[in-house]
Amino acid sequence: MLLTIDCGNTNTVIGLFKDGEKLMQWRMATDANRTAEDHAYWLYHHMGKAGFGDAAISGVVISTVVPSCLRAYQGLAKDHLKADCFVIDPSKDDHGVAIRIPEPKQAGADRIANTAGAIVYPLPAMVIDFGTATTFDLVDADGAYIGGAIAPGVNLSIHALAEAAARLPMIETEQWSQDLSVLGTTTVDAMNSGLYYGYISLVEGMIKRLQAAYGQKMTVIATGGLSQLFSQAIDGVDHHDPDLTINGMAIIYANRKA
Repeated sequence: MLLTIDCGNTNTVIGLFKDGEKLMQWRMATDANRTAEDHAYWLYHHMGKAGFGDAAISGVVISTVVPSCLRAYQGLAKDHLKADCFVIDPSKDDHGVAIRIPEPKQAGADRIANTAGAIVYPLPAMVIDFGTATTFDLVDADGAYIGGAIAPGVNLSIHALAEAAARLPMIETEQWSQDLSVLGTTTVDAMNSGLYYGYISLVEGMIKRLQAAYGQKMTVIATGGLSQLFSQAIDGVDHHDPDLTINGMAIIYANRKA
């Protein structure tokens, strides 16, 4: 079996695959202080609960935008699982994904994984990843990453507003839905409207501008932790695929260069 480890700034998503099919997925808060032993204990516990306690993991693929987390996950793979370990490294070309930007090493590992995950959809494609930051990844008709855009994530915007304005409270996204009134009649209602519909407008505007810059219609795919909240509300999203990043990682591992 294959273990995929997608380590983001806020959360880490771990997937368990067999023959290219996802069997399980877990999400936990990213913590650079965890050791390889901590990760091993956590993994064995959750695999046991899921009924995979005796399952052998032969391969591990890691994508991280938090360099301080990498060593512990490599230790998990090599010292505890005794598994082959592959790290998606933008400075190398062994991941097999074409990167057509002037400085390929500036393409984050997560964006490389998103590109690989997008190739199962009609190309060209745009992947919108709702994470700590909201990233827009453009994949051309040949399946190559050609750039995109980065905007502050939803939760970053919420925290920034609450921290910068002393009289404004922290907003919870759990109360957001398409039934939310755009016309706020209280401070909290107005904040909910501005954050929710403002973010929808941001993403819809970026979809139009990026497609215009590319010059043709693109398949638009939403992924990431908050994609479920927005994918139905945003005009222009064709697919919601919460597993796109880890699926892309599994594809990269299967097709990686020796």
